Amino acid sequence: MKLWLKLSLTAMIVVTLSAMLCGGIMLYSSARSGIDSAVERALTDRHVRFTGWLNSMTGRVDTEYSFTAKRSLAKYLITKYADDGTVLLCDEDVIYNCSPIAPSDYLPLATDDEQYIIKDIGQRALLISGSAAAIDGERYRFYSVDDITDVYSSIKELSYRFTLVNFAVIVAGGMLSVILTRLILKPIATLKHTTGLIADGLYHNRAAVAENDEIGELAADFNAMADAVEKHIGELKLEAERRSMFTSALTHELKTPMTSIKGNAETLLATKLTEQERYDSLMAIDFACTRIERLSQKLMQLIVLRRAGELELKAESVTAVLEEAASACAEQLKARGQSISIACGVDTLLMEHDLLLDLIINLVDNASKASPSGALIELIAEDNQITVRDHGIGIPNEELDKLTEPFYMVDKSRSRRAGGAGIGLALCKEIATLHNAKLAFESEPGVGTSASIVFSKEEDCI
Repeated sequence: MKLWLKLSLTAMIVVTLSAMLCGGIMLYSSARSGIDSAVERALTDRHVRFTGWLNSMTGRVDTEYSFTAKRSLAKYLITKYADDGTVLLCDEDVIYNCSPIAPSDYLPLATDDEQYIIKDIGQRALLISGSAAAIDGERYRFYSVDDITDVYSSIKELSYRFTLVNFAVIVAGGMLSVILTRLILKPIATLKHTTGLIADGLYHNRAAVAENDEIGELAADFNAMADAVEKHIGELKLEAERRSMFTSALTHELKTPMTSIKGNAETLLATKLTEQERYDSLMAIDFACTRIERLSQKLMQLIVLRRAGELELKAESVTAVLEEAASACAEQLKARGQSISIACGVDTLLMEHDLLLDLIINLVDNASKASPSGALIELIAEDNQITVRDHGIGIPNEELDKLTEPFYMVDKSRSRRAGGAGIGLALCKEIATLHNAKLAFESEPGVGTSASIVFSKEEDCI
């Protein structure tokens, strides 16, 4: 059963019971008041008539009167005070009776006190009242029989009206309770709709907090929970993307050292070398293998953890890292008929050596891919930045802001032919961020491109 229906039925039951209870109390009070008023009027009227007759009787009767004379006097005087319901008895003798019933059968009057009783006789409700008094040794009983059927008829009519009014109140209250309940619970329906959207994967949806009540507090708590869920889902997605990016980045970054390994291995296999040349080739292979090992560890740290606070930056020689980058790219540049130059005007920078080296190698690799055979790649360190400059095909200005987006390629066909995957500059941006630096690009189509690692002032050379 729906919550709104449960609450509506509960409200209807409460309204019904309240209306019946209040109406019943009012009906009973009204009926009691009507009956009491009728009894009071009848008793007052009977008392007046009885007192008048009694005073007249006691004032005229004489002890010398015979039994018959007393009866005649009593009958004569009662005619002056009697109405249609008056009955006068002397002991068991009926002196006067205008009533269709014998009231002594219903109200014996064992004492002289005023008494009354209400009896349903036939289709009528009769109020029988009476009192007794002794006059000259004889006991007289004075009765008054009043028809109060109209009082009970009024009560029945009132009860009928009460039933109709009560039914109308219950129906109206029920309808109103349904309407108000639906309105009050509308935010819950909205909240339910929002939970459905979130369950379908639309985690950005939030419930509207319309009122500052319990439902509003529930909506606010739900939104807080949805924020936590969305954040957690986002973190899981980011983690999955990081792992995927790690795989792609590692594959991408393995190409340069693998090229060096392959080139030196082919040289060892196919060329007769001197002992020194053999040693140099083996050292180059060892260096490339060592770099692959260190790089895989650093990439895992970079892509999975991705928090600069977990990297320890140390002041290291800029010249050393530039020369190491040039040496790592030498075989690749040689294969393409290109050369590299170094101009360093900075002593040291705070860096994580392997990651910064990888960043520079990435920039050199991109510059090499964009340059023709015989071109010069320049490595320049000055002020607070390291720049890799080429004299290749250049990049349109509208493309510069997109360079660091993962898997974005300016010229997809050329990048694929060159073995690119579109992940290098995105990785470079991450490494630069960990060094409190940023990547800046300047380019002119047909002239060349400058890619700079711009360190913050706090990370300037020391």
